Amino acid sequence: MINFQIYKNGQQIAFEKQYTYFSNNENQTLFIFHGLYGRGKNWKTFSKKISKENNQIVVTVDLRNHGGNDFEEDITYILMKNDIISLFIYLGVEKTNLLGHSMGGKLAMLITLLEPKYVNKVIIADIAPIDYNNDDNLIINSLLNMNLDLIKSREEADVILSEYIDQKFLRSFLLQNLELVNGKYKWSINLKAIKRSLNDLRNFPTINNINRFDKEVLCIYGGKSNYVKEEYFKIFKKFFSNIFFHEIKDADHFLHIENPLEFYEASNKFLNN
Repeated sequence: MINFQIYKNGQQIAFEKQYTYFSNNENQTLFIFHGLYGRGKNWKTFSKKISKENNQIVVTVDLRNHGGNDFEEDITYILMKNDIISLFIYLGVEKTNLLGHSMGGKLAMLITLLEPKYVNKVIIADIAPIDYNNDDNLIINSLLNMNLDLIKSREEADVILSEYIDQKFLRSFLLQNLELVNGKYKWSINLKAIKRSLNDLRNFPTINNINRFDKEVLCIYGGKSNYVKEEYFKIFKKFFSNIFFHEIKDADHFLHIENPLEFYEASNKFLNN
């Protein structure tokens, strides 16, 4: 079972099997899927706020080979989809809202198209159902080449990583996955499996003979990002007949961090309409 965290009334809570949080409660539950190199904790502040202000149950998920989950040999969207459906079954989810950023957005779309019986509303954050060029080799190679035996602190790791990646925010985001265990640093994400799967993760799975999803979908995208362009809108509409678009003009790909207030307000309004 993949790792997950549950938020209720602004607090993280433990899951107890006898509670029926998720049955017959489609408008009051939200599952959040993070992007590549991310983890569920990235969405802690958002989850606390929306669970408190809207009396929602929010579940943040650590996707396969991320967030301290047991390392698996492969990572594909179909495997991640199967992980989530297993989690739905375990938690007793009947129908829920979904929010996914980047890789997590593609996963949310795939679940929506292949398992629509579980899905109410969907928020897609700065990603489109298309194939992208694989431009992540610098990041993955920089992390794999770091000799963790020589690292004494995250600050040291940041200095080494800065030789390859000049964006402080991106380095901090990546280094959240560096964990101190028994006096030694190790990665909490399976970098080798991710590197093998990068091409597949940059693509959108081919799906044949599916019906368009006709419930409400919102795509929130950054005006400074290249991941979602107006020319992609028609591609979205091939899959989602009732989709809306919201541009955060001053944001790039990490729009929920760069402009958290507008992202929250757009998400909250959509979920409550």
